[in-house]
Amino acid sequence: MTVTLADPEGATSPSPEALRAAFRDLHGTRLHGFALLLTLGDPVLAASLAGKAIADGSLRVGELRHPERAAAWLRAHVVRGIGRAPHGIDRRPRRPPTGLATLSVEPAVRAGLARVDRLERAVLIAAIVERFDRRDVATIVGRDGPRLETLMRRAREAYVDGFASAETSVDEARATGGLIRRIQDIVERAVR
Repeated sequence: MTVTLADPEGATSPSPEALRAAFRDLHGTRLHGFALLLTLGDPVLAASLAGKAIADGSLRVGELRHPERAAAWLRAHVVRGIGRAPHGIDRRPRRPPTGLATLSVEPAVRAGLARVDRLERAVLIAAIVERFDRRDVATIVGRDGPRLETLMRRAREAYVDGFASAETSVDEARATGGLIRRIQDIVERAVR
């Protein structure tokens, strides 16, 4: 039996189960896309990390009422979780995992993302792809001020080196619409 409470004006507040379901619906798909990019397309690890974050977040739905703060909290949970993952993210698989193909991530973009470590990858995805504001990016990676700036600079430099070293050249990427737009297109496909 679900009980809802009436407010003084006669409206009812949603049940805890309804709030948790709405939380999952609001954040689940985009969080999974973030996790796929962060794990370089490892579908099992991405699903596990995103699922755990959503489960933990839905238990704190009352604390995570602001959607952008909740989104940052969830991504920080994924970033921390990847560091504790038993098989780790920074291993170098012989063949790329299939998860990035479902997002239509091209080899050069994957090469750029593979060149950076998990925090650098998280800062790139959060700041450039998902366009979180600075304080949310700081929450996601657990750094702020000069430490965040250093991390962002290092991430961009390493990403560009990885991207440029891939089979697809930077000039070819620019000719096909620009790197940032391509990454944003990938994220948009992930959240559909």
